[in-house]
Amino acid sequence: MTERVSNFCDSGSTRNQIATLLALALFYSSQLAPVLAERFDYQSVRGRKPSAFLSGRYEGEQMEMRGQSRPQPMNGFGNQWSGNGQLLWDGTLGATLETSFEVEQGGQFDIAVQLTLAPDYGQFDLSLNEVDLANDIDLFDKRVKLAPIVELKNIHLPAGLQSLKLTLVGQNAKAKMIPGDRLLLGIDYIHLKRLDPPTPTKEEAPSAEQYPPAHALPLAQLTASFEQHCYTCHSGDEVEGEVALDQLTTHEQLFANIKTTQKIRDVIQRHEMPPENEEQPSKNLRAKWKATFDRIIDDYIQKNPSQVPTVMRRMNRYEYSNAVRDLLNLKGDIYPLPEKTIRADAPYFDPASGRFPKSLMLGNRTLGKNQIEQKLLTGVTPFAIDLQSEGGFNNRGSELSVSPILLESFLSLGRSIVNAPEFNGYCKSYTELFEVAEDTPFDAQRAIARKRLAALLERAFRRPVTDGVLTRYSEFFAAQLAETGSFSQSMKRVLAGILASPKFIYLSESSKRHGERLDAWELASRLSFFVWSSLPDEELLAAARDGSLTQPNVLDAQLLRMLEHPRSQALSLNFARQWLRLDQLITAVPDFERYEEYYSRIGCEQWKLGLQSMLEPLLLFESIMVEDRSIMLLLDSNYTYRTDELQSWYRDEVPFNGKQNRNRFQTHQQQYRRRKISDRREGGVITSAATLTMTSAPLRTSPIVRGAWVATVIFNQPPPPPPDDVPSIEADEKAIEAKGQTLRQRLVQHQENQSCASCHSKIDPLGFALENFDAVGRWRNAYGSGLPIDASGKLFGEAEFDDVIGLKNALLDNPEWFMRAFCEHMTSYALARELEVSDEVAIDDILATTLATHGQFTEIVRAIVRSQPFRSRTPNVQPKMTEGPE
Repeated sequence: MTERVSNFCDSGSTRNQIATLLALALFYSSQLAPVLAERFDYQSVRGRKPSAFLSGRYEGEQMEMRGQSRPQPMNGFGNQWSGNGQLLWDGTLGATLETSFEVEQGGQFDIAVQLTLAPDYGQFDLSLNEVDLANDIDLFDKRVKLAPIVELKNIHLPAGLQSLKLTLVGQNAKAKMIPGDRLLLGIDYIHLKRLDPPTPTKEEAPSAEQYPPAHALPLAQLTASFEQHCYTCHSGDEVEGEVALDQLTTHEQLFANIKTTQKIRDVIQRHEMPPENEEQPSKNLRAKWKATFDRIIDDYIQKNPSQVPTVMRRMNRYEYSNAVRDLLNLKGDIYPLPEKTIRADAPYFDPASGRFPKSLMLGNRTLGKNQIEQKLLTGVTPFAIDLQSEGGFNNRGSELSVSPILLESFLSLGRSIVNAPEFNGYCKSYTELFEVAEDTPFDAQRAIARKRLAALLERAFRRPVTDGVLTRYSEFFAAQLAETGSFSQSMKRVLAGILASPKFIYLSESSKRHGERLDAWELASRLSFFVWSSLPDEELLAAARDGSLTQPNVLDAQLLRMLEHPRSQALSLNFARQWLRLDQLITAVPDFERYEEYYSRIGCEQWKLGLQSMLEPLLLFESIMVEDRSIMLLLDSNYTYRTDELQSWYRDEVPFNGKQNRNRFQTHQQQYRRRKISDRREGGVITSAATLTMTSAPLRTSPIVRGAWVATVIFNQPPPPPPDDVPSIEADEKAIEAKGQTLRQRLVQHQENQSCASCHSKIDPLGFALENFDAVGRWRNAYGSGLPIDASGKLFGEAEFDDVIGLKNALLDNPEWFMRAFCEHMTSYALARELEVSDEVAIDDILATTLATHGQFTEIVRAIVRSQPFRSRTPNVQPKMTEGPE
């Protein structure tokens, strides 16, 4: 305990340090994290306060749309419109456009309203919060262009929503109406400049909670209590689950079978053993059992330092695109990425502001065919997608192999990038990297290239570049320059080699003695690929160059800077997407006849509502990141981000106003707005339409798949794969109901094998808790046949619930269950490997910090980066690889 607190203090952290230290002390003195005495107000937790609002811009196309309002792309009229779009409205004489924007702190402002001129635009009066501020604004012009800015000086705005109205009061004699005697109006943006200083907000650190103590048992007492409760099934010649407790009675036996020891501890903690039909230990005895095994595991870790190998791994294709983009300062990705789910024409992710937008115009790259096939650089084709590990992520070195075909792809990929016809204009650093004055002598060009390559190679390889490596690349440049006579073409050929080099493609750490701390360069690379899924930037490399990054206060400052950079959105696009298994929504195909409203025919193809629903959980995750809220919102939030169409899907008995299949909903871009939720059947990721649809079968729900998803994602307890000989049951819930049975009754009847029943007893209640949601995520009070739905269950043998709200309550009353799982998921992602027994001490530390700070997102990431596994190296395993360029 003393050593852990000392390590924490060495980190240099100041924020919430006292509260966190107290939680650590209480946590380890008890060796147990049971139910908290009182549920904390997770909805109000907010670590990163909004930055002082001195000025701000509200894009018209992202403002609230009412009536005849809709977003309009303006790319076809020029590039002068902010965000390349506007709010477009049309109406008859006397009609009013109504919209709103929000101000978090009231005060005095100068307001600039940027409108658009066009041949069919009208004359308008403008009012704000029912106060008339401008009259007869004539928006006619022969051409479509920006209007003179309407300036409103020294306007008082209260905190909250501001009501903006523009009333159509007249028509220029030259203006042309559109059909229906209507005229139009376009709002590009509204810009606020604050005139008075805002009132500073006071931040209060959350307090730590106290845990009741539990003391470890001597092994003799442990064995005696096991004889009473466990030996019936776990002793003798034939034992259940291949766990013979009568053969694990000494420290030596428990140490030699440490994974079994950990497994015993886990099933005790989760109340999985003894089975419900056996005599149960008291709550106090169960706590002592767990404390005993915790002590044994901690002792094992102290005496057996980590031997987990860190496999040298290559970048996956998402990381490779990001790395090339940032190395060359490109305008965007190098190839289309279906796994990059969110598509936005205008940047919106700004964590430094502490303020997530209330309204966003977004599309979905994963499900939009026109976006998947979009060519960014002609001739540049992505290599095959990297598949997720079982229960893990696609960045694990043990599974990121390099075949000869993939190696050849890397060799041609670098050449195709630099030789793409769009490359010169796509690279924002083209002049600095690829051009010299025309009359520059040959030797001077060589010297310039060597200087540029020195900086480029250091950044690309994430380490100091030896003189030998620099000379090799410089000589290659000189040979190309002699052959082509072109500086830019020669640099491009060198660059193509850099992009295909294993030193660029692979993330590796030196194979020094395990347990040693990473050096500053290795730490910079591990940190940047964790938070940004990309290369370190110059500021991070500078901290590596002078060695200061290994100092806890410098590391902490760099991490906070990186989390407040827009590149940290990679934690949503890469980590959250994979953690939530959202890619499974792509292959979910609800039956067209049964759930016809889930589809919309656009052109000659059918599109799925998943196009919109996939973004809802990701936007919740991003809002938690940006505003540094509690991760408990992922279980039960009082707000969400939905389009009007998605809102109709949840709320209306007949969604989409009863529209027929053709053009039922939008498929390119939609406006997602922040909406309050009062019905706790909604909110969070478990009850999102995306999750519920992707865990269902075409003709019915699938409680087993849903339960497995909850067990894996929410508790990090993935069930084992089912045996090959499991017979199937009816694919259509109507066939089951026709027999007078519910799906729950049918599944219970189906589980005749005792070994199957023991597994299903864990996952089925989690799935049946969601049975009120049909196969496309819509609420139902009973089955179509009228049979009642039983959504009751018990969580970890102690928390009973009647429905999904009861399940959420059980999770909120025991936050450490989800918090531990989330910390394990993110730590595994950060380390790019599966967690082992030796990581338990670190996970306990991270969990204690998470509990003390009520799950604030930034504090979890900081605790992971401060942890011993993240800052230390372990033996490096080098995979076999076909020889290629260096």
